[in-house]
Amino acid sequence: MAMSSGQEMSTLRELEQKARGSDIEINARVCLNMSHFKATMRELRKVDDNIILRMNSTNTASTKECLALFRVLQTAYARREHDISYCLGVLNQKLAESPKSFLLESQRDWIDNEKSVEDIVRKRSLDVFNSRCKYFDFPADFEDFIQRK
Repeated sequence: MAMSSGQEMSTLRELEQKARGSDIEINARVCLNMSHFKATMRELRKVDDNIILRMNSTNTASTKECLALFRVLQTAYARREHDISYCLGVLNQKLAESPKSFLLESQRDWIDNEKSVEDIVRKRSLDVFNSRCKYFDFPADFEDFIQRK
């Protein structure tokens, strides 16, 4: 059964909200609680986890639809990159206050490793995106974003 364009747009809006993670708060408490941080990252990665399903309901011959979905992915990447950087800053600050804390060092290293996980997740979702939106050209600002590490 095909979706009407109103239903499809609602789904895209919901996806945009998930990508922004506006209902997910990141703060020092989350950064210092590894279980909470992991759950937050898992929730924020749902956009990428569902990329294949979303691509199946996207008119991939339409540059407009590919661009809309791409912008959702770009928003999700930026949010997660921000949260990882923020938490690294929190942990670095705590380590400056308690430089011999093995627990804080372990947490910082674990969060730092999330950057590598993020690269893998991003590559996987972009590979799926590229396989379906074959004629889509990435905007220059995104190429710059991808090159940052």
